[in-house]
This record gives sequence, structure tokens and C-alpha cells, in this order.
Amino acid sequence: MGLKHLSSNTKLKVTTRGVKPNSSFVITVENLTQNRQFVSKAKSRSGTFVTTMPADTRGVSRVTVRDKKNVVLKTYITVGSAEIDCCIAKLVHDAINCTCKCNKCKEDLERAQTIRLLLQAAQYESTLGLVDSVQEKYKKAKELCVEVCACGC
Repeated sequence: MGLKHLSSNTKLKVTTRGVKPNSSFVITVENLTQNRQFVSKAKSRSGTFVTTMPADTRGVSRVTVRDKKNVVLKTYITVGSAEIDCCIAKLVHDAINCTCKCNKCKEDLERAQTIRLLLQAAQYESTLGLVDSVQEKYKKAKELCVEVCACGC
């Protein structure tokens, strides 16, 4: 199954291969960060289906594909990172445009690096299905996404 976050994590494109042709499926997206659920239906053609569904996927989500008998065919964990990516971009921008007269300017860049590493670790662990660890890393990355003026020297 392939997942692709679209439109700043407001839509999710779900691609599933190797399913029974001309069958109906139910796709459930559980946003574990926000405790919300989104459901959509899809029909396969020649063993594959592609559907784009409206779903707020900011944070950690579990995507489940079930057949018409409610049998789970595939389950995946995914991380919608648009919010944190925006934070990283802002921190890097601030670090580049910093006018402090001391070494404090690099704090924004170091925080951006830390956040990016946490996000990459969460995304990797999502492929392993480690839900608790993924949520922990995403939460920590989001906590670090706060604006703080580095000049204080």
C-alpha cells in the first residue's frame, strides 16, 4: 500500500495493490494524535485501487483497509509532517537571517536539526509499526516547535 499526504495533510492518497479485482473496500484513517476517524470506500480494478480521501492527517495516523466482509487486509502507520515541516523552515529562515552579535544565532538551526531528526525517526519507525514510539517522537518534535528569540547575549 502506498500513502501520500496531500494539501498540507488535509487529504490522503491511498494506493493498494494485490487485492481481489472488482471488489469493494473500506479505508479507515484513525488520527491517533487528534483522536479522530475518517472513513472512505473504494473499488478495485484489476487488483489495484487508488483513492484520495479527505482526512486530517496532521500527526500520527493508522490506515486500515478492510474488505466487504470486514477482514483487515492491510494496516499502516503514517506521519503527517506538514505542520512540523513548516516549523523547521521557519527556524532555518530565522537562523539564516539572524542578526545577533554572538553565537546564539545557531540555536535556531540546532533546534531545527533536532526536530528534523525526531521527525525522520518517527517516519522510519512508522514503517515498523511502532505506534507508541512514533507518537512520542512526533509529540517531542512538536513541543520543540516554539518560537524563541535566540538573541540574549
